[in-house]
Amino acid sequence: MTIRKGQEWGHFEERPSDLQLVADDVAACEVISKCVIESSSCLNLSISKSDMARTLGITGANNLDRQMLCTKFDVIEATYLLTNSEETRRRCFIGRAFISEKLFFGRTIAVLNSSFVGNRDWAPKAHPNDGKLDLVELDSSMNVRQRLTALKLMKSGSHLPHPQIRYRQLSEYEYATEDSASLSIEGVRMGSIRHCLFRVLPDAVNLYW
Repeated sequence: MTIRKGQEWGHFEERPSDLQLVADDVAACEVISKCVIESSSCLNLSISKSDMARTLGITGANNLDRQMLCTKFDVIEATYLLTNSEETRRRCFIGRAFISEKLFFGRTIAVLNSSFVGNRDWAPKAHPNDGKLDLVELDSSMNVRQRLTALKLMKSGSHLPHPQIRYRQLSEYEYATEDSASLSIEGVRMGSIRHCLFRVLPDAVNLYW
């Protein structure tokens, strides 16, 4: 069940016997990609150090407690095609993906499940259990100075509205280019792509804290 504005999120319960423990969001991406794609059952996962913790106002998971906070999270599935390959690849994540067409000057697209990336509030309206992905697009017309200014303003979430930044909330997003673009997921570069489809998998994972 997706979260609605003003609705309480999460509840405390006994730590499940099948809880999987991982160190960070990159490790979580590996586990989620395998389990969500291969299984229809909901995954129980605990991440010791996660960017998602900031959404809850905590620093991370406490795996020593018998009673843990359980929060349902949407997962974003990325199905992409590398530039020099005809093989379709799939990756599932809970945090963020970035598509960069050119370093510093090209269009930059952020596909987000929550508002924060590090200490920057990219998508102020985002919630990781609302059934939507948040898309933030920096236009290719933005020069380096404008981009640096926008990144500075993101620390307070005051970069929006902006005539060269487009912000949308979607259930899926398709990207395609005749050239190539760099795709990274949870800060790890996947390679150069020419096509990628992102879609939300609602309530796909239980995160325990």
